[in-house]
Amino acid sequence: MKKAINYLRNMIKLLRVKHWIKNGLIFLPLFFSLQLTNWSYISKSLLGFLAFCLVSSAVYVLNDIRDREKDRLHSTKRNRPIASGAIGVPVAAIVALLFVGGAACILVWLRSAWGGAILALYFLLNVGYSCGLKNIPIVDIVILASGFVLRVMFGGVIIGEEVSSWLFFTVLAAAFFMGMGKRRNELLTEGDETREVNKLYSQSFLEKNMYMCITLAVCFYAMWCITSPTVERFANPGITWTVPLLLVIFLRYSYRIERAGEGGDPINVLLKDYVLLGLVVIFLVYTVLVVYVPIPFFHEISKII
Repeated sequence: MKKAINYLRNMIKLLRVKHWIKNGLIFLPLFFSLQLTNWSYISKSLLGFLAFCLVSSAVYVLNDIRDREKDRLHSTKRNRPIASGAIGVPVAAIVALLFVGGAACILVWLRSAWGGAILALYFLLNVGYSCGLKNIPIVDIVILASGFVLRVMFGGVIIGEEVSSWLFFTVLAAAFFMGMGKRRNELLTEGDETREVNKLYSQSFLEKNMYMCITLAVCFYAMWCITSPTVERFANPGITWTVPLLLVIFLRYSYRIERAGEGGDPINVLLKDYVLLGLVVIFLVYTVLVVYVPIPFFHEISKII
């Protein structure tokens, strides 16, 4: 029994289940379309979320299979299920194929050709990343960042909702910030021994561009909050108050990845920092109230401001 439980734990670790949090971006178009109570939209988004989780896990498995030798030289990656030998390569490959097949079946059920195209693009980009594109500077970060944008696009396509360009730009800039932050911390903690592309990056280059991207992300989000379509759709000026909240979240995240020993992976940083997690929860709850609950207080305060 204990052996079976350990095997299950290793399988969950292999599939990177905790990274499914990233796929929550799929629900962004659903949320801001004001269709959060529409079961048809909700069911499509949930199925899309499941499909993206299956494909993203398959990508992680294929990447671990390919990099198993290098991972054994890494201080933490050597503990991954395939690198450590806890799960064999044949089993991992079968799981990856089953997950890709499962995602394809879901998309057939959703009858979303564009959704299938976006998911296929995500899969191919990440396979290309695993097969060598990750060793090309800038290209590696572009692929990492594109994954976040594709999630938002996918979420919009499967429910037939258009997403604001400002929101796309916000997600893209934030993704570039996190991608470069991850590379920076890998460079500091592991050097260039376990990732070839780190030989071509410098700490100063990554840091300068990190903070350019964080500035752009906040500016893009602020522009989205004050543009006419957003104001008209939500009819609540309280949405602009989410800008300082987002700024504080970025500041806390930046503070965490500046600390020695932090890996820079967004999910690991979020789950390990309860202050950051609390700020994100406050941001989400407040945004739900602003978008879905008409509160006269926001309108009165906006007149004063």
